[in-house]
Amino acid sequence: MLRPMHASILVICGLLSFACADEKNPYKNRYETQGSTAGTPGAATGTVNASADASGTPATQVSEADTKTAADTDDIAKESLSAVQMICGNQPSLAKYAAEMAVLCVNGQPSQAFANALAAPYKGGANPPLVIVKSVDNNGISEFILLAVLEVPKPIADVFAKRDLTHKGTITEGNATVTQTELSATPGNGADQLGSYDVQFDLNVRVGIINVADTRILQQDFVSLNADKSLIASMSYLKPGAADNADNILATAVSFWIGEGANTKLVSVNHQMTDNRGQAATAEQTVTTLGRRTMTESYNTFSQ
Repeated sequence: MLRPMHASILVICGLLSFACADEKNPYKNRYETQGSTAGTPGAATGTVNASADASGTPATQVSEADTKTAADTDDIAKESLSAVQMICGNQPSLAKYAAEMAVLCVNGQPSQAFANALAAPYKGGANPPLVIVKSVDNNGISEFILLAVLEVPKPIADVFAKRDLTHKGTITEGNATVTQTELSATPGNGADQLGSYDVQFDLNVRVGIINVADTRILQQDFVSLNADKSLIASMSYLKPGAADNADNILATAVSFWIGEGANTKLVSVNHQMTDNRGQAATAEQTVTTLGRRTMTESYNTFSQ
């Protein structure tokens, strides 16, 4: 049975991690940090020309300026506003995810990009609104930052009960196949820590004569941000010290599960870096296609 991959959009490169400063990085001198300007078209704004998925539908793109501008709170629905303000309220547990949180929050307030995505969540059907915040090819290293929001017609307790489905199963789209296997589960502490998982992530991509077969170990942590557990954060990153992660660069996904009565919103930011083997356009197309497929599978499963 096909299961969804990650509610925060598992795509090619496997959610490449920002939180792994002590992991080996063989491409260290071949890319610039997020704050710098790469020598490729679109680097100044963090975007490139709009890609299309296998159906030819252009991907939604957002100017990086929208991630640097605070939104008017009138742009955010009342039922989401308190959770959004809490997300942007400098949560200590999220401090090490500064690059990902910068997509959502500006000086403690929701960004315009965050407000726009919340206003148009994916509610099933064709063409999920996967947003490319950044897509840059810098000397053969692709960097992607993706934003997605789903709205599921189920209360958060029902959705969260299916959280193990976010890191199990296989999905194939186009030239890429991703398989995830749960290696271990650690229970929560009965308070704000809601448990964690170690997950093996296997990626296979074939482009012409190039065949990429990669295995990495991800750690996924769940934390409640309020007492009634109606706002939950999920962080997925390369597990420090895992041998399979030695050659990986960056793979972080930060997600928020927002309970709104009978509905749940799932917000996710994915930050990835990978060696594209000279196939930058193909990498971006695969990210878009596989990301949208994952949104659909996640929505369908959590809606049941």
